[in-house]
Amino acid sequence: MTAIALPAVGFQVAYPQLTESVSVSRSGTRAMAFVEYADSYWTIQMRTKPLKASQRLLVEAFKDACRGGLQTVLYTPKHMCLPRAYWGNPGAAALANAGNLVSITGNSLVINSVDNGLTLGPGDLISATNDDYNSLFRVQTGGVASSNQITVTVEPTVPSYLTAGAVITFKNPVANMRLYPGSFSIPDEPKPVATFTLVEIPK
Repeated sequence: MTAIALPAVGFQVAYPQLTESVSVSRSGTRAMAFVEYADSYWTIQMRTKPLKASQRLLVEAFKDACRGGLQTVLYTPKHMCLPRAYWGNPGAAALANAGNLVSITGNSLVINSVDNGLTLGPGDLISATNDDYNSLFRVQTGGVASSNQITVTVEPTVPSYLTAGAVITFKNPVANMRLYPGSFSIPDEPKPVATFTLVEIPK
């Protein structure tokens, strides 16, 4: 099934948030043990800018196309689409080439086929693509590429379906998302603001 894009309307500032699946065992009011019981995943609370009548139609068509969450949405962060070192310079040559994932060790990624001087820092978003799988990652420890290679640590942990050879995107990273059922809302009023929640899925 081919993924669909977000509707071509303006969106208010919204940032992807990593949801951790962690349970806590307690003794009285004291936390004793923390257990991760499922993989972390991204969510984002989307809000459009006030919509014209023609834009409302686009958003409602998008909602229908999502089929209650059965259809994958290809999401690109609207307000964090560049590494911080390139804010104000989206045409930087270092961003023109995607990288190639060489190896994964824990949360450490070795990426080659990048331009020397490519700079990534904590908080930057990148994505990895393998066939129809698209996953988003936040850099924890960055660096500056040399010998056409850079090593970074990321969150969340890289899932097993992403392997060496995956394409790493530094500008306009992408993630597979779906509309969370029941989250879509748009009021019956002039210039309405539509809201909905996207949640990450493998593909």
